[in-house]
Amino acid sequence: MKLLALDTSTQDLSLAIQNGEQRVEFHETVGQQHAERALPELQKLLDAAGLKLGELDAIVYGQGPGSFTGLRIGAGLAQGLAVSASLPLIGIPTLDAVAAQAPATERLLVCLDARMQEVYVGHYDTRHGVRRQGPIELLDPAELRLTESGWIAAGNGLSVYADRLPENLTAQLARQLPELRPSAAAYLDLAGSGAYPSLDASSAELLYVRNKVALTAREQQAQRR
Repeated sequence: MKLLALDTSTQDLSLAIQNGEQRVEFHETVGQQHAERALPELQKLLDAAGLKLGELDAIVYGQGPGSFTGLRIGAGLAQGLAVSASLPLIGIPTLDAVAAQAPATERLLVCLDARMQEVYVGHYDTRHGVRRQGPIELLDPAELRLTESGWIAAGNGLSVYADRLPENLTAQLARQLPELRPSAAAYLDLAGSGAYPSLDASSAELLYVRNKVALTAREQQAQRR
């Protein structure tokens, strides 16, 4: 397949193109410059892969959860490209992309920093592909619970809020992989599995999980006490 994948859910800009056996990637921390950097870097990747946009089979994008602004930029970019080239879209949750990079295990906890003293959490079985056990949740780190030991934790959520975790949680973990984060290359792997449907560009959706964008000044002050 010929696929283009993009993720702007974090401060990283992650892009990748699959052209049969060939894969070219770009992954860099860009802060708030996703909108400025995305199209020029995408064009470089298309050139490197020897493809034109209209020759792709689909565009894969990170649905979220993640940065509200970043998600909207990514979805808008994916939709714009898809409409201009009459291509379908494949949306994939960000936590699934993190799970795809972790070792195969029956017990995988994906936990990403959601800001505002909260984390995005998903439980997975990755022994035979990426299988999420239940919905992605938004939790206070202090509310995290595991029913048994031997879990692998992926993502930066536990390390960011290490001082807020339940006392016994770390002891239940066999391994922690805080460096894993959403990447376009992982989206390509997941899209290639056929587990995620392709949709018309007009049907593209985002997975926010959280409805509230920012804390009020009073809430911020309360958290500093």
